[in-house]
Amino acid sequence: MAAAITIETEKVKTGIDYTRKIQPLVSIGKRENGLTELQWPESVTVDDKTGDIYIVDCFNDCVKVFDSTAKYMFKFGDIGGEGKMSYPRSLVIYKSRILITHEHGILKYNLDGEFISRIGKQGKGKLEFDYPGGLAINESNDDIYICDSINNRVQILSQDFQFKSQFDSFTFPHDVKLSKEYVYVLDGSNPCIHLFNHNHILLKSVISLEQGNQIINPKSFFIDNSNNILIADQDSNSIFIFNPEFQSIHNIPVSEDPTAVTVDNHDRVILVCTRAVNCLQIF
Repeated sequence: MAAAITIETEKVKTGIDYTRKIQPLVSIGKRENGLTELQWPESVTVDDKTGDIYIVDCFNDCVKVFDSTAKYMFKFGDIGGEGKMSYPRSLVIYKSRILITHEHGILKYNLDGEFISRIGKQGKGKLEFDYPGGLAINESNDDIYICDSINNRVQILSQDFQFKSQFDSFTFPHDVKLSKEYVYVLDGSNPCIHLFNHNHILLKSVISLEQGNQIINPKSFFIDNSNNILIADQDSNSIFIFNPEFQSIHNIPVSEDPTAVTVDNHDRVILVCTRAVNCLQIF
């Protein structure tokens, strides 16, 4: 493992030059043993304040945390009790709290991995879920958006886990992201990204096969600070990158079966989870 993930020559003055991302700088978890080994890494999140890397390790039922130099720090969620995870899927960090979707509910922890609360059970009603996937926070009001994947909807909860509303108009939502203008929902069965306004009215659908794109089986996506869109496509083993007008910028070949992508805007690197070789690649 490299001593640090920051490569000075990779930095540019504004944003990230995605066209220069070709080979990974660091891989975490691949052919490793013990605490750093990954089994089916499902998602990755970078703490904007510390640069710490949180990897959702689905088959180990835990989250593993690495510092900004890719050094292992600790794990949490795999010990019995109320904070025990089961097939965790997605993770967000907001206001010194961690939210994680798992099996049929949502878990909340502090940044040290100490359990705070949980909600959810299997079902189709309010505050019930069937294998929820991606989640996002509306920073204007702290609402929590959760992809209730098998129930084909997005549920919206308050920060204290109270049901507020829900919306659909898609089939099998994988992931959700928010900007000041839009709510983006990745439709895994279509496949495409739907753009809703903040009243949850569908405005348009973009980056679909019908529009001539190569994306076949998208698993997750990320929107960077410039509103560029990065999509992890499992069937093509690539990260597809589009500008805010949904024009193609670049695509990056990655290890087989990518499940998640995110960007560390401070170090200007791309982080990609891949399941076939159980690793996190950093470009």
